[in-house]
Amino acid sequence: MRNFIDFLIKKSSWIWAILLTGVSLYLVFTQNSYQRSVYLTSANRVTGEIYKFSNQIVSYVHMQQNNRQLLEENARLHNEVETLKSVIAGFTTDSIYYSHAFANDSTTRPPQFDFIPATVVNKSISGVNNFLTLDKGILDGVKSDMGVISQTGIVGVVFNVSDHFSVVIPVVNPKFRVSAKIKNSENSGSLGWSGPELNIAQLEQLPKHEPFRSGDTVVTSYSRIFPKDLVIGYTVSVGKSKDDNFNSFNIELASDFHSLQHVMIIRDRFFDEQSKLEESISIP
Repeated sequence: MRNFIDFLIKKSSWIWAILLTGVSLYLVFTQNSYQRSVYLTSANRVTGEIYKFSNQIVSYVHMQQNNRQLLEENARLHNEVETLKSVIAGFTTDSIYYSHAFANDSTTRPPQFDFIPATVVNKSISGVNNFLTLDKGILDGVKSDMGVISQTGIVGVVFNVSDHFSVVIPVVNPKFRVSAKIKNSENSGSLGWSGPELNIAQLEQLPKHEPFRSGDTVVTSYSRIFPKDLVIGYTVSVGKSKDDNFNSFNIELASDFHSLQHVMIIRDRFFDEQSKLEESISIP
């Protein structure tokens, strides 16, 4: 206690200076309207900046959870769209069937596709044998040969699966191929990637009379993995064709693999049935 008293006596001049300064500032800001308004304005600005910074930190902490919720909601909406498509596809010109289409669910074909939201937990996109790793696997209903899409376009196809993870061969891998076409065209070609630009793929084997228009949308065509008319990318230039009888277009991919974080895995209810039926053709 004596040491504390000695400290106060030793530093008494500083203590009195601080107290008097505090009292002076209090009198200035309380007895003068102009100084008071300046103080309140400055205090509010500082407080606002503190609140803004604090809110940014909280938003960043919750961003991953919010993205997951948005992805799940998007997958749910995709599922509802596929269900609606199935109902519409079941409509006929028969007015009796039309009027009872929603009354009897047994007459409605179930939707062919549903969607599983997933997050990219690892990726290699700096070379040729590019791949993605997703946080969904067998226990989530994922199998090999399932298509993968992003919010903007197709991503790739599931190559291998474990209980909790899956490895995807992306569009930007030379092993990937998909049937594609220019939107609103009946001519299909084969889309693949040969590098070196990560965002440019090649649409090949299009008929020679297929016209080139920069910015045309390229979509999926006949595929056992992807639904028809999913966006792949956009035409940017005429490429070099390996055959003079066909055209080749360079395509800017819609999915950005550098920033890709969230995807949806496409589950085809009829994939096994269709595959088994088509494979039976090769049986002698």
